[in-house]
Amino acid sequence: MKTFRLLALDLDGTLLTNSKQITKRTRRALLAAADAGIQIALVTGRPHSGLPEELLSIPQIRYAITSNGAVTMDLSTGQKLRTALMPGSIVPEIIKYPQENGLIYNVFLDGIGYCDPQSFDRLTNFFAGTVLEEYVRRSRRSTDNIMECVQAHPEGVENIWIMARDQAERNALAQMLPPGHYLQIFFTADKDLEISDRLAGKGLSLEELAASLGIAKEEILAFGDNENDLVMFHSAGTSVAMGNASEAVRSRADLVTDTNEHDGVAMVLEQLLP
Repeated sequence: MKTFRLLALDLDGTLLTNSKQITKRTRRALLAAADAGIQIALVTGRPHSGLPEELLSIPQIRYAITSNGAVTMDLSTGQKLRTALMPGSIVPEIIKYPQENGLIYNVFLDGIGYCDPQSFDRLTNFFAGTVLEEYVRRSRRSTDNIMECVQAHPEGVENIWIMARDQAERNALAQMLPPGHYLQIFFTADKDLEISDRLAGKGLSLEELAASLGIAKEEILAFGDNENDLVMFHSAGTSVAMGNASEAVRSRADLVTDTNEHDGVAMVLEQLLP
């Protein structure tokens, strides 16, 4: 039986149900893990402003790796432990196509996604009436001058998210935006892509957090469901794919559990942890 000291948890499709909640059983399992001395880190594509209050209210959850690894935070103090940000000067080139072609996009700065009013209206209309509406309205802002917002955050850009009309347009857009030596592109959904600094990513951020805590790779237990979780799987001693993950993700995990709708995280924690 391995001894685990760090629990890394993706949120959407993993820790949270489809209604974006945490079940009582899963909450109990997390508290039991914390009582056993295990550190808990949320590892998510969401920005800091999009972390559910239900999770932030659990003091035993101390760390969060947000915006797909761009920012690592100590939630107990609000301190940023690590950042991997892009220079603001790249923003005009990247958002030119979505602005000219009416695509939804966001430029994430200090945990908030900014876009022009037209994109903001398309975004909020797209998610209106869904379980993500509250999250989107809490974590996004409309602005008439995106570069003014960028210049107000000289520390840099967490990432830029674009929603294409279909997968073909997403793939073509990725080819139009070569990552270069300091950028990388993630496909986060069938129509979505994110551009971020090459030193961002869930895997590298998780490794550096573990090292700062004196925790070895084999002592990390990671849960995920999407392709952007695969780098986190590589950085963990034991990786667990949710039952709702794609076959590509499940095939690269050490274990496969039940779905996020059926307490898949709790099932593994109850079996593996002391």
